[in-house]
Amino acid sequence: MGAKQNKELCTQSFLAAIAFLLAVIPALAGCGGGSSMGNIMQGAGGLFAGSPKIAMGPVVGPPKNVTTKLTEALQTAGADRNLTILPSGSEEAEYTLRGYLLSAVDGSRSTISYVWDVNDASGKRVTRVSGEETVARGSGSNPWRGLNSAAMANIANSTASQLAANLPGGRRGSSKPTATSSSSSSAGRTAAAATGATAATGAAASRSRSASAAKPSGVVVGSVTGAPGDGSRALPSSLKKQLRGAGVKVVNRGSNVYTVKGTVRLTNAGATKQKIRIDWRVLEPNGKAKGTVSQENTIPKGSLNGPWGAIADAAAGAAVPGIKRLVQ
Repeated sequence: MGAKQNKELCTQSFLAAIAFLLAVIPALAGCGGGSSMGNIMQGAGGLFAGSPKIAMGPVVGPPKNVTTKLTEALQTAGADRNLTILPSGSEEAEYTLRGYLLSAVDGSRSTISYVWDVNDASGKRVTRVSGEETVARGSGSNPWRGLNSAAMANIANSTASQLAANLPGGRRGSSKPTATSSSSSSAGRTAAAATGATAATGAAASRSRSASAAKPSGVVVGSVTGAPGDGSRALPSSLKKQLRGAGVKVVNRGSNVYTVKGTVRLTNAGATKQKIRIDWRVLEPNGKAKGTVSQENTIPKGSLNGPWGAIADAAAGAAVPGIKRLVQ
């Protein structure tokens, strides 16, 4: 068989294959295969789409071993969503990811709250994502004890899914449920509920109220004392915003209202560390204490002497669930 004849047969075979595909694809769509074909085409498109490159920045709150494992989980979850998570300082990165995490004891469980800020090369924030994960109860000495590999995978998957939805080139990944650790992700919440500045270890106290008394008509956010930097202004401002976002009625004044006051205490925890504690006291209309929500953590010395920024939002947001339970 000559070369020319071989070429003609190959051409005919190729054209026949194309005709077969053109005939099969509409048939699949007509038999309910349209969704599957759409998924195939979406996957194929992802192979040619550019992958957003994100360098890990500071992760404030958890200890180093937790940060290391969480970074690995983010890299795995990101790869499934066409996101490339790079080590800190990578020159090829288009974005930087900064995290604020909080472990808050809540009864017999702990809640890990998190906020991730994505900045572009100029330092401008591109997006912010957040969520919560319920885990086994931690302890005063190790509030992160309940954050196991399953919970880290849940946090990483939720974070990566939100990032992929907000960054060009990202795509939906597989949502594989983990065997342990219940998740209560809150991507759509207006409040940023995570921080590296504090770790909640307290809980709500008494909830009793006289049956004959009229229900208080709202919550007044009072002063915050003892905070370094601009914390005395930033914390109450953030708490008002976070309470409103959680559906709590916040008022400026009133005779039959709850009042929330904050106290910040800093103590030395070594040559380069400080322990910070925030107590949010909820007062009845008659001034009697109804309960206290407390948060504490160890931070680098002097790290809160300037603007609190996102840390104020995160600290206030993490306190909201406990405060809300007291006033409702």
